[in-house]
Amino acid sequence: MITILLIRHGIAEDPKRGVPDSERPLTAEGWEKTRAAMKGLVRRGYVPTRAVSSPFKRAAETLVCLKEATTDGFPVGYWEGLIPEGKPRLAEDWLRAQLPEAPPSEILALVSHQPFCSELTRYLTGQWVDFKKSACTVIHFDGSNFTFGAHFTPAELRADA
Repeated sequence: MITILLIRHGIAEDPKRGVPDSERPLTAEGWEKTRAAMKGLVRRGYVPTRAVSSPFKRAAETLVCLKEATTDGFPVGYWEGLIPEGKPRLAEDWLRAQLPEAPPSEILALVSHQPFCSELTRYLTGQWVDFKKSACTVIHFDGSNFTFGAHFTPAELRADA
C-alpha cells in the first residue's frame, strides 16, 4: 500500500507589507522545531522515497528539513496545486496520475499549507484534522481508495527526535 505523508510547513515569518505571501520564510524557531519534527517523523519509520512541495518558500524550506532528517535523501519536485488555496479535487486527480506506477513501498511526502492540508485530508479520507505547523497526516492509497492512517502533532514528532 502506498503511503502519503501530508505535512504542513513550519513556523513562518508574519506577513509583511510589500513581501508576497509566497516569499515568507521559516523563522529561526520554525527551522529548529521543523527540523526536530522531521527527525521524529523519520525515526517513526516514515522515510520518503520522493517528495513534492508547494513552491512557497516556507514549504520548500520545510522540505529541506525533511531531507536533512534522512540519510540517503530522495528526489523532490514542486507543484502549484499544493498552495494554500489549492483545490482538493485537482489534488486527487494529480495524485491518481502520479501513483499508478509507484511500488507499494512508495512513501510520497507532500508539503503544503492550511487550510489546504485539512481540506485535502477530509476530501480524500472523510477525516477532519486540525493541522498545526509541522504536523503530519499519514494517508494510505491501495490503488483505488485513500484511507486515513494516522496524524502526528508537531509535539509528538519532536518528542521522537
